[in-house]
Amino acid sequence: MKLRILLTLALAAVCAAQTNSPDTTDAAATKKLAVFVGKWKSEGNFSDTAYSKAHKVTSDIDCRWSPLEDFLICEQRISEPSGQSIQLSVFSYSSKDGNYTISSMAGPGKQPWNGAVMIEGTLWTYPANKADKVQFRTTNDFSVPGTEVFKTEFSSDGGEHWTTMLQGTAKKISR
Repeated sequence: MKLRILLTLALAAVCAAQTNSPDTTDAAATKKLAVFVGKWKSEGNFSDTAYSKAHKVTSDIDCRWSPLEDFLICEQRISEPSGQSIQLSVFSYSSKDGNYTISSMAGPGKQPWNGAVMIEGTLWTYPANKADKVQFRTTNDFSVPGTEVFKTEFSSDGGEHWTTMLQGTAKKISR
């Protein structure tokens, strides 16, 4: 009987722990990520620069909420002349820190990287690391419903001048 009571208490504690959302989640801020929920097709062009060669790139993107809706999870299949690759990205918001973040892996078995995402209205910016000699930044503009306009740039002069190395659009094809 004592064992049954202990098991019941342990199970109740586990269930309670699983239903509590983390304190670092702010539902209103997290919902700003919802603009990216759905299936997307993108097409872009790399320019011939010091850090890229001119070529076309396409991708299929599938973004959905995690089961507790605290994270936006996006899986992307990228097609380039050199072949296909897969990328997994997780977006989240921390009310404790007041910021958005991205954690991403450029394929199975690859080391993840983390970065900031600034969301101002319909513009998402993945800012440059000011400590790097060459800075890279990306923007996603969602100002037209169902469309994302993206651009990646670099600067080798501390952010005074920027060179576009990739630009394109993504269209939402389903929810």
